[in-house]
Order: sequence, then C-alpha cells, then structure tokens
Amino acid sequence: MAEGYYLEEVRYLLKFNHDVVKEGHIGEQLKTWEINFMEDNTYDQAKELFIKYQGNVFHMERDNLYKTFQKYNIPNNLLSLWYKELLLRNKEELLAPSNNKEITNNFFKYLELIRCNIQYFSMNDIKFAFDFFYKQKELDDFSKLVMIEIIINFIKNKGITDESIKKYCKEVLVRIDTSLFTVDDSYKYNGELPPYVLKEKITQRILDDTKALESL
Repeated sequence: MAEGYYLEEVRYLLKFNHDVVKEGHIGEQLKTWEINFMEDNTYDQAKELFIKYQGNVFHMERDNLYKTFQKYNIPNNLLSLWYKELLLRNKEELLAPSNNKEITNNFFKYLELIRCNIQYFSMNDIKFAFDFFYKQKELDDFSKLVMIEIIINFIKNKGITDESIKKYCKEVLVRIDTSLFTVDDSYKYNGELPPYVLKEKITQRILDDTKALESL
C-alpha cells in the first residue's frame, strides 16, 4: 500500500512540477522516474495480454494480437519471469478445490503452458504434473482417461522419457472396468452427459490409449 501511495506522489510530481524542476539533480531524478514509470505501465499492458492468452503465441496470432504484443519488445529475462509466474498461477488453480471437470481442465492448462514454452521450464515442473496425477486416486474413470490422454500427447510432443508415468498410466487403463465406467456429474450439460463420455465410446479409446503408451 505504501508503494502505491509513493507512485501516486511520483505521478503528481511528474504532472505538475516537471516544468518547474528542469535542471539539477532533482530534475534528473524526476526524468528517471518518468521513464521508469512509463516503462512499467507499458509492461503492465503487455503482461495483461500475456496472462490473458497464457503466453500462447498461437492464440494471440489467432486474434490478431501477436504483433501488438511484439511491439512491447519484452526483454527475455522479464518474459521468463512472467512464464514462471503464470505457471505458479496454474499450479495454484490445479491444487485449489474444484470439481473433476475443472481438475482435468486445469491439468491440461498447466501442461500445455509447459509444452508450448518448454525452454522456460524444468523437469521438476513436469514432474509436478505427473506426481499430481499419481495422487488422483478418487477421480472418476473418465477424468483419469482424459488426464492420461493429456500426458500421452505431452510426452509424444516433447519426447519426454519417463517410464514410471507410462507404466502407471497403463495400470490405470487396465483397472478401468468399462461395464462400471464412472463419469463425474460435473461433465453434465443441461443435466445430460455428452455423447463422448458414454460407455460405448470408451472401449476403443482405452485400446487406442494403451497402444499409444506402448509406442512412446
């Protein structure tokens, strides 16, 4: 809060006193503050855009905003900090209490950020996602299936070698009983489950996912 008041005071000085204090140490100090303040505002606008699009260049380009983002010319060290901050936000959302559909959505968002920008992240960041999945023993079968498919696509795309997560995913698939296949109510739309979660659609998906794991 004190910092906020300080910036307000700087704004006041810049607005009303810049033409008075033009020379000497104070004038130079104000000029430095003015430049830094303008840069901070510029970066704030860029960061807002960055966060909104999860740092995803493709989605910015789709909405014709990537060139706008490029014009901010964000330094790479600052960009790296933003990606790490964004990953932390995604991690907090993943760990926050939510329904099963939100868990799978947040799991995808967490790994997708890493997949698209892996140069900014470490194996520990990836391992966090895999460890998170290990702990989801109480999820419904459909949520587990979706998370396995997210992991398969991530490993296939990034060429990650992790035999333990592949083995665990296979074990989860083997344990799924299609005759007793469970789907959380959070997937319902207008009180009805969508066609893609119905039991008759699942057997082939399990077979396909098992083959995909074997080929990784």
